[in-house]
Amino acid sequence: MLETFLTHLQGPLLSLWGPFFILVLCGLGLPIPEDLILLVAGALAHIEDRSWLAVSILMYVAVLAGDTLIFMGGRHLGGRLLESTLARQFFPPEKRLRVEQFYARHGAKGLFLARFLPGLRSLVFFSAGSLGVPLLTFLLLDGLAALLSVPVFVGLGYWLWARYGHDLAQFSAVLEQVHDWSLGLVAMAVLVVLCLVWRRVRAGR
Repeated sequence: MLETFLTHLQGPLLSLWGPFFILVLCGLGLPIPEDLILLVAGALAHIEDRSWLAVSILMYVAVLAGDTLIFMGGRHLGGRLLESTLARQFFPPEKRLRVEQFYARHGAKGLFLARFLPGLRSLVFFSAGSLGVPLLTFLLLDGLAALLSVPVFVGLGYWLWARYGHDLAQFSAVLEQVHDWSLGLVAMAVLVVLCLVWRRVRAGR
């Protein structure tokens, strides 16, 4: 799949806006790993001689745009859409129950955690919108979570292509090796943020 995106998303416009709109669709539930598209965006940034930081900012906007669309869908459509036949195929009752239990357990911070749960993320965000969570709260928590992951994967794709882009097979092999390390780095950053929040909450009691 990586080679497919790198091959077809070529050119000054497509290499930038292709990943952008795919990420928006990922936020709406498109079953493509978001981190894969971010890695591709980083590699394409190097190919097109763009700043990886500028591309990271644009991809960050795309991620938030997709998440906000599904959130606002929940705000305005809510349960009516979830009861439709099509929605039941994508979000069966057992999956909705998992989301309800997740949200009941974690509350607002679940919006932060949901960004790292691809299988539940869209439904959690949709449910948050239908439950009346303030948009600003959603953007703050989801934006913070995306800030911990988007630059990491874009930067990784950029750096790996700079070193191994001359050999696509080697690039894919090395990427597979370091991908888990990058996930671990993001997970550590998430834990640090959660610990800081927990300490502030305890200090405020």
